Amino acid sequence: MAGRVELQGVDQMLAVIRQKLGDGAEKLEKKTLREGGEIFAAAQRESVAVSNIDHLHIRDDIKVSGVRSEDGDKYVAVGPGKATGWRAHFLEFGTSKMPAQPFIYPSFHEQKDRVARFMAAELRNAMT
Repeated sequence: MAGRVELQGVDQMLAVIRQKLGDGAEKLEKKTLREGGEIFAAAQRESVAVSNIDHLHIRDDIKVSGVRSEDGDKYVAVGPGKATGWRAHFLEFGTSKMPAQPFIYPSFHEQKDRVARFMAAELRNAMT
């Protein structure tokens, strides 16, 4: 279920930002990634199905992780936390008794361009 937003030319932008901001560049990168993740999280919260059962709903457990790094690429994970994550795949893919009610992939697909524009704008603003 993992999606990915990649910005072209971001390495050059970050080099300029690092030169301009020094240690502040790392803070800006993390802030921008987390805020971009929050856009995805808000879309997931808005579109996930909610039952009338009195328990912790997936909607109330959608989180944005801290910034992680893999092979030099930084990212955040967005989705249900441990308390409700085990239930999310039932909605996303359905079961033999229930049709799928996907919310993760559609939210990502609908918001990825918005997130890319937001992150590019934040980084461009830091260069000026």
